[in-house]
Amino acid sequence: MAIYQVIGLMSGSSLDGIDLAWCTFAFSSTQSAQLLRWEFHAGETIAYTADWQQRLRESIQLNGRELWALHTDLGLLYGQAIESFIGRHQAQVDFVASHGHTVFHDPQRQTTTQIGDGAALAAVLQMPVIDQFRTQDMALGGQGAPLAPLADQYLFSKYFACLNLGGIANISLQTAGGYIAFDITGANQVLDTLMTEVNLAYDEDGRLARSGKVIPDLLKQANNLSYLKMPPPKSLGNDWVQEELLTLFRNKDWSLADRLHTLCVHVGQQTGKSIQRVAKTEQLLLSNQDRILVSGGGAFNRFLCEQIAVAVQPLQLEVASPEIIAYKEAILMGLAGALRWQEQPNVLPSVTGAKRATVGGAIHWG
Repeated sequence: MAIYQVIGLMSGSSLDGIDLAWCTFAFSSTQSAQLLRWEFHAGETIAYTADWQQRLRESIQLNGRELWALHTDLGLLYGQAIESFIGRHQAQVDFVASHGHTVFHDPQRQTTTQIGDGAALAAVLQMPVIDQFRTQDMALGGQGAPLAPLADQYLFSKYFACLNLGGIANISLQTAGGYIAFDITGANQVLDTLMTEVNLAYDEDGRLARSGKVIPDLLKQANNLSYLKMPPPKSLGNDWVQEELLTLFRNKDWSLADRLHTLCVHVGQQTGKSIQRVAKTEQLLLSNQDRILVSGGGAFNRFLCEQIAVAVQPLQLEVASPEIIAYKEAILMGLAGALRWQEQPNVLPSVTGAKRATVGGAIHWG
């Protein structure tokens, strides 16, 4: 049996902070390396300072030299954050698996950019670090995203579907031919950016959104964006969310409460429509016995979850435990790193559309 203690790192597009999860993964010693058990030990979200949030928000506008300097600086920041995390929890760690922070994601050109230099991170920690999990899949014609179905297959397979409400909402669904997964639309990245208009980090429980009402014209514009009509495999970058979706919702001719309310309805409707399209294509019979596990920061937004629950009927929405809500993506990166360490596939071609399964991730030995 091969047992690994891993710290997974995820930096989401909502810019709330650095998500860290310390986990153990135990695999069989057979060639197929079956996951026998896993355990979540501890997790933290280390908030970005206002300065770091601004630097990451403006990263898409930097020139090459400036972007690469940010890449190095962020890797050093990650190293310091994990070093402190290890000390606080007295964690015994074999290696770190870091997703980094996505700046650009352009599957049409087979390119993606995650910053947070793994070499700098490994130098700080003096231990192996694995990063760049998406690039090999994209080199083979895949979307390089979403990665979440890996966790859904290994850790949460009892659910018909898993919905992640992060900066971007994505979903994975079980079918006879394997998992189908894709990004749906922007979520927390839009909601949280709008809340900066009133100097708040987020809309707690969706209270302000609940107090508003639907703006029909805005909802129609959002639902008519061309990406939403594309079949999977497909994925979104932060640039799409900011340039296509957020731009619509920045219009202050409407109240903030109404814009937040409309965005939550939009996410709900698009989630429901996405599931129905897959069900029709794959000839799935949806039942009220089938459950959707909801995680990601948006799962704390009660109003958003209520809108989704209405839109996905007859399926039952189940909100994950607080630990899974907060750290599922960081746990996912730990799992992806453990599979990479064993030279096992960790990106699913049925999801991404790549020519074959890939063993994604570059190792920096520290």
